[in-house]
Amino acid sequence: MSAFTTILRKDLRLELRCGESTITLIFLSLLTLAVLTFALNAPAGDPAIAAGALWVALIFAGTMAATRALVSEWQNGCIRALLLSPADRAAIYCAKVIASFVFMILAEIAAAVLSVLFFDLDFGMPLLRLAPVLAMGALGFAALATLLAAIQVQIRTGDLLLPLLAVPVFVPALIAGVKASNAALAGLPFTGFAQWLKILAACDILFFAGGYLLFEQVITED
Repeated sequence: MSAFTTILRKDLRLELRCGESTITLIFLSLLTLAVLTFALNAPAGDPAIAAGALWVALIFAGTMAATRALVSEWQNGCIRALLLSPADRAAIYCAKVIASFVFMILAEIAAAVLSVLFFDLDFGMPLLRLAPVLAMGALGFAALATLLAAIQVQIRTGDLLLPLLAVPVFVPALIAGVKASNAALAGLPFTGFAQWLKILAACDILFFAGGYLLFEQVITED
């Protein structure tokens, strides 16, 4: 736990000083929503289109958040110091997942508020019901993308590898998240989309457990 808190505190402190990743993710999410709003030309008050656009923004933000959380360690060879330290590999993985999750959540808060404005939806209870759905989706994607980003940063042509691998694997969680977000924005109670939340929770557990077990093999240099 001490290694986990130290690495996480370091990542959050660096982000608090410069804010580069968070600002980039927020603007990327807002730009994605703006493009989808004009491209789809959806009728006002349509929660289905708003839910889909919101999750597209989440995937874009998550891909960049996971990459930024690990790229910083490869700069100036900092990853070698982490690997030589007594910190457990699982602690490094968990710290990077939580850091990516925090960055994604900040971007998703701005994207959720703006999607309500763009698509003329209601503020209030729909946004409160939407919060756990987005949090579960962000956590699952952060767990998956962090594992795959550890592979990407070690490959010279790995820039395209992360979205090509992450998006197909994340499809079950993406479907469940869009369905649950649609129901939440439409004003349905939690019981109306509980089944989708269970699928989303199962995907989160699978992604996190897989990353927790495989990260050491992925990150260890030969």
